[in-house]
Amino acid sequence: MPEHSPAPTPHRAIYGFAFYMLFTVLFLVYVAWALLPLEFGLHSYLPDKYFAVFVPFLVLVFAWFFAFLIYPAINLSMTVNVDAIASVVDPKLVLPKGTEFTSWSQLQEGQESKESETKKLSPVNCNLCRTFHQPVTRAPIAPLRFLDLQEVNTAYYN
Repeated sequence: MPEHSPAPTPHRAIYGFAFYMLFTVLFLVYVAWALLPLEFGLHSYLPDKYFAVFVPFLVLVFAWFFAFLIYPAINLSMTVNVDAIASVVDPKLVLPKGTEFTSWSQLQEGQESKESETKKLSPVNCNLCRTFHQPVTRAPIAPLRFLDLQEVNTAYYN
């Protein structure tokens, strides 16, 4: 079976042309219905001319609501808070291999055990160069907080 790709194929070209012709004919029928007078005797079978303007307008209103209200609301509801640990830490990188992530407290426990291990400062086996290295101890990252504009300007310009 061939791999799926967006490249043009004869099958897609035929269906593309067929859909192009279908929607061109449907658009011409719509324009004819909207602009021609009702003297052809089909007025009892066709909807009112009011719908020729109302339905496209209604579609645009729903598209506007979706694009500017519903879609951003869905994105905001799926985004974690700035203060949440999930916005800073990737659990797959912090936990040892083979450990399944179950809760955020698991990261806290892992951090406490890492602190006690780094206090010992035992050499660590490096898989890349096959030697032992002394672990580097670093200060923890400061908690997230609001930066005052005056504080930023003082630090930047002084």
